[in-house]
Amino acid sequence: MYEVMERKESSICLEDIFLKYKDMMYYKAKDILHDPQLAEDAVQEAFIKMYRRGIQVENLNKIPAWLKTVITRTAIDMLRKEQRSHAILLQEDIYLEELMICSAYSVDEKVDYQATVKEITGCIGKCSSKIKQVFYLKFVKGYKVHEIAEALHISHAAVKTRLFRARQILKQQYQINVEKKSEQVKPGA
Repeated sequence: MYEVMERKESSICLEDIFLKYKDMMYYKAKDILHDPQLAEDAVQEAFIKMYRRGIQVENLNKIPAWLKTVITRTAIDMLRKEQRSHAILLQEDIYLEELMICSAYSVDEKVDYQATVKEITGCIGKCSSKIKQVFYLKFVKGYKVHEIAEALHISHAAVKTRLFRARQILKQQYQINVEKKSEQVKPGA
């Protein structure tokens, strides 16, 4: 049995594996993620996982296939995380303050939060002032539907309709942004 991760030899073996297979792993991750920076992050994350877990490989010939599996799973996890971070704001009762509290655990998450808020603000900025008002009161200030209705002197149904339209616009803009990203990073381009 060939141990990839032994105490003194681990850095040499892991370094050799990294140098030999990093490009293959990068292109596999890029095929899944359609984003060069995320692909680099996925390769780094995969090697960190390998280092922490002390992975053992029985046969040297199986290393490339095993690495493809590791990078594929890592890239898919990152893709799901990326999609969740955009989808969470499209749900009914999520406030931006709650998202900030949830995201404030690390610097990376804080930066992701700020980018998400900026993207949402840009999308909502294209809406009518009526939709912007309701969106701001609901998701930034945390007002309830009946409070918004009272403050703006409109019906509950009008508030819900405007919130629905704001979510629709966010979903449409998200789809457009995803399509733009996938078009920008075409293999062989």
